[in-house]
Amino acid sequence: MKFYYTLLLFFCFSSLRLFAQADSTLLSRPRKNFDIEKNSFIFPHVWKPGSLKTTVGLTSTKFPLDYIESALRIPLIDISATIGLPKGLDLSVNINSIYIANQVKLGLHWNKSWEKFSTKIGYDMGFIFGGLTQYGFNNRTSVWSHYPNASLGFKVRDLAFTLKSDVNIVTYINTTAGGIKITEFADFFNGGSLGIYLEQRLWANHVLIVGCRDNYVKYYYPVWPSFSAFNRRYHNVELSLGLIIK
Repeated sequence: MKFYYTLLLFFCFSSLRLFAQADSTLLSRPRKNFDIEKNSFIFPHVWKPGSLKTTVGLTSTKFPLDYIESALRIPLIDISATIGLPKGLDLSVNINSIYIANQVKLGLHWNKSWEKFSTKIGYDMGFIFGGLTQYGFNNRTSVWSHYPNASLGFKVRDLAFTLKSDVNIVTYINTTAGGIKITEFADFFNGGSLGIYLEQRLWANHVLIVGCRDNYVKYYYPVWPSFSAFNRRYHNVELSLGLIIK
């Protein structure tokens, strides 16, 4: 766990150091025109067909006490990529992982932009898989999950704010222990999430993403070994930090 916090601190320190270096460079050169909309990732905007952006970051999650009976906060590795399609569409893929729990999402979205505001609607489908084979356990899980979603964005100068919400529908869950099936569910409304994200220019066309999202769900995949013991929804709050890579 200390390793993950060290990695998170190193990521923050590196971003701030690069920002400071870039700021000193910008003072000695004329400032180029910068469009936060064209260089953003989460902010809804019409993507140029064929354009590709990726982000790398960490998401820190604090689990409810009912799950693990301690104030444990675990960071997830977060990698995302989006490619622009014609007619305001984009195609995205997202990978979240904490080793024992992983999710891969594929989504199609439609964007509409105005002068200051913009909107996005889309549909993501996720496959969740994980295994707990330490400490005498031999548990595995696989899940299909669906995320209809909508976003509202607002931009000002070098800043872009995005409010994103989604609902979560689970169509299949299979959990085994020692090869024996212990949990199997299909087709139920899991809950939803609401998040707010800030994208800010660091230097040149590089953008930092800071976000906070509340997942109000019954099945929260990073703690899937605890799912069978609970039959209610909990607030699972995530804090995220990412960097857009061109």
